[in-house]
Amino acid sequence: MQVHPQLQQLRDELRACFPEWQDVIDGAIAALLCGEHVLLVGPPGTAKSALVRTIASVFGTVLFERLLTRTSTPEELLGPMSLQALDEGRFTHVTTGMLPEALFAFIDDVFAASSPVLNYLLSLMDERVFTNDEALVPVPLVSLFGATSKLPTDAAQEHLLDRFLLRFDVELLHQPGNLRAVLTAPEPTISTVLGMEALRAMQAAVANVKLTEETLDAIVVLRDALKDEGLVASDRRWKKSLRLVQAAAFLEEEAETSPEDLTILGSVLWRYPHERPRMSRLVNKLINPAVYEASEILEDGREAAAKANALKPQHRRAYLAQATRALLLLRAQVEMLVRLSESASRRTRSIIDSAISELNELHATLARDVHSTQGLKLLK
Repeated sequence: MQVHPQLQQLRDELRACFPEWQDVIDGAIAALLCGEHVLLVGPPGTAKSALVRTIASVFGTVLFERLLTRTSTPEELLGPMSLQALDEGRFTHVTTGMLPEALFAFIDDVFAASSPVLNYLLSLMDERVFTNDEALVPVPLVSLFGATSKLPTDAAQEHLLDRFLLRFDVELLHQPGNLRAVLTAPEPTISTVLGMEALRAMQAAVANVKLTEETLDAIVVLRDALKDEGLVASDRRWKKSLRLVQAAAFLEEEAETSPEDLTILGSVLWRYPHERPRMSRLVNKLINPAVYEASEILEDGREAAAKANALKPQHRRAYLAQATRALLLLRAQVEMLVRLSESASRRTRSIIDSAISELNELHATLARDVHSTQGLKLLK
């Protein structure tokens, strides 16, 4: 499968600008490739809008951005009413520069939408139309990115939530080295330029990626396994996920899908944030055991380092003991992942290498801290 080389360059540049967001970046690009929408769930200050703004610039278009409140009106999205039309008894929005003319949109605090705003958003996102003076007008929207600090509990908002095929629970940076890099780096800039013509061509190529019987069989197995765990998604959601799986294969330069491409569904099938880690573990355990093992090892390493850091303020002796155990564990875990990486596929190796990088940084940070503040010899 011939993938536009600049698309791979874009992935690399975005990963450099937004560390620890590999899944979000690949998911966002996959969403563009199949015309789906993305929800980013997380606290303010996690660079959600910066990522979307950067992606939009790559395709040569201005991002439509709005922050919704409970008092927001449809005019804030659709444009003001035409005074001339009002004089004629018609209700026509002037849409210049507004959401109905946008290719990409970022709506912050999206679940603050009032009922009138909600109704317009639903038709724009799902049917790509909006009602202007009682006429259905098609819109060119490719993808809408929503942001929120928490998911809705109001049943009326469930329909809007369902329109976001991909959902990411974004967090503050884990690795100190990445935080230092972000603090000292300039605002994200990307040299890649693609344009909408290239995006349309890639969307057509994604539609031609073959969905294999092996992939479809794996989806059935995965759905049944998740159902047994009480994690249920609608048939509609599974159906819409097929194009996303094709996009995942396309990003890996494959002409046909494989069960490994179903890993992206870990960001599709969850409803509540606390479900996402369990969902990802179950998907990886069934579809990609090597990624599952790497994730479990990484989580154990994070926990060991966190336990040591929690003891530091008040319990010097206990801290030294726990830090020593954590340093030894982290080093052993890196060796385990290196061995696991040797027999892994290309894309799995990339995920494992990312886990190795984080464990190495956890080790280096803990070792420096112990050495500088407690006088303990660094463990090599």
